[in-house]
Parts: sequence; structure tokens; C-alpha cells
Amino acid sequence: MVELVNDKFSKKEPEPVIEEAPVKPRKTVKQTLPTKEVKKFKPDDQIPCRSLVPWKLIDVGLDKAIYSWTNYGDVEYVAYRDLQAMRRRSIVKDALILIEDPDLCEQWKHDLGDVYKRYIGVDYPEEFFDLSDDEFEKNLVNAPDVFKDVIKFTAVDMIRNENYPTLQKLTIIDKVLGTGIKEFL
Repeated sequence: MVELVNDKFSKKEPEPVIEEAPVKPRKTVKQTLPTKEVKKFKPDDQIPCRSLVPWKLIDVGLDKAIYSWTNYGDVEYVAYRDLQAMRRRSIVKDALILIEDPDLCEQWKHDLGDVYKRYIGVDYPEEFFDLSDDEFEKNLVNAPDVFKDVIKFTAVDMIRNENYPTLQKLTIIDKVLGTGIKEFL
């Protein structure tokens, strides 16, 4: 009997086997962002360019093509090869014209700089006079020389047409640019 009891208690019953689900190796999925295809321009592609100066502007292309803008906002189509030649000259670099092809602007953004951001969506230079006085002064102080000339010319033109800018705007122009436009009133 002692043997039976010892056998009974000395034998361990096998522990129940818990089956675990097999571990599947994880697959690493590389997520790639869709890349925007870079637009390729041909030398003869015509690119719309808008004048940003309120005076007549003329430039000559590589093959003697003449590009002419009469006033602020005029659009002239310029051959891509000619724009490449103009790229580092004043007409593009100082934003006398605004290239209106977004793909080309994106490709040339390092050469074009922040100047273009100031003009996108502005149809007429008088729109700058709609800014608050603080914004107007900030834009004028940080503006390239060409933009400052555009503002001076526009202010005088507005006075001539009896579409007077505010006295405060004229005071800002006189203070920042060293002019005497307020004296025209």
C-alpha cells in the first residue's frame, strides 16, 4: 500500500500542453512616397511670363526673338531656351517678369528665391496698397529695388488718377524710400 501511495504521489502527471500559435515572421514593407515626375521642357516650349513693372519692358531672345511687355500684368510667351538665357539676368533674377509655369518655378526655385512669393496672385500693383500699414511697410522695407520702384511709380500714378492712397501709406513710402510723394497732394 505504501508503494501504491508513493507511486501515486511520486508520479507527476504531465502538465497540459498549451499549443501556441506559430509565430509568423513580420514582413517589412517599405513605404515610398509618390514622387512627382519632373516636367521636361523642350527648347521651343512657350512659357507664359507676366510683367511686374508698370513700364515698357523689352528683351531679345537667343534667336533674335523680341519679347515685349507694355505694362504691369501683360503676359508674353517666352521660349524655354530664352528663359534659360534670362535666368540669371535682371529680368528674371530681379523679378521684372514672373514665370507663370508652376513646374518651371519649382525647378528654378533656388534661383528665383522668395521674390516670386510676393507677386503670385497679385494682378495689379495697387493691390499692395490694400495691405495694412504695418504689412505694407514690412513688405516695402524688405522688397527688392524693382519692387520699390513699382510702388513709387504706382503711388504717383494713383495720385494722378485721383485714386489717392492713404496719407499713412504715402508717409511710409516717403520714409522708407526717401521720396517726397506726399508733397504731390
